[in-house]
Amino acid sequence: MTVTVGVVDDGSLAFRGVVEVLNGAPDVTLVGVFPSLGAVLTLEVVPDVLITDRYCVDAARQVRQARQFVACPGVLVVSGSADLGPAQVALSAGALGYLGPYASADTLLRAVDTVGSGDCYVTGRYREAVHPPRPVPATRDDATVGARPLSERERDVLTLVAQGLTHKQIASRLSLSKATVDTYVHRLRQKTGMSNKAGLTRVAMGFDAPG
Repeated sequence: MTVTVGVVDDGSLAFRGVVEVLNGAPDVTLVGVFPSLGAVLTLEVVPDVLITDRYCVDAARQVRQARQFVACPGVLVVSGSADLGPAQVALSAGALGYLGPYASADTLLRAVDTVGSGDCYVTGRYREAVHPPRPVPATRDDATVGARPLSERERDVLTLVAQGLTHKQIASRLSLSKATVDTYVHRLRQKTGMSNKAGLTRVAMGFDAPG
């Protein structure tokens, strides 16, 4: 499936690399580079993913307003800051993805695919912006979330989700159909109470934590 992407940028050097990566990706269609979020929202067909590093309070307000009238895109923030503060602001305002200044081209494309599917993509230390660190009693050996046990296959899928793989990639890795992976992820969300990949990633990190 081809993901359509719009980039909000004021012509900075940092975003030239982002545009080059997107232009060279076979499953990505770059619909344009825009000077503001407002320019994107005037398009007749809004792209699946909007990439920006200008995720300020005003942009967040525009996104919230746009959701009332149009199918607003998933927002992916590619930030030049390594601080957690901007990540917390962006994700709290509704962004589905957040990448720091050292993200690779492969990571960028994986994030675009994930956000384009409507799921959250956050890597490394920025996961703390989604779920702040807290004691997690469960261990991988427990193989449970609360009173609802996870099967071995569900744990396999959960681990790969936490690694940032898409459902299609997980299906290929485990020799399953994508529909089967979709079912496993649905069960995981029911058992864990997590509605997106960021939450499932936090659960997986709990399994891997020392008991």
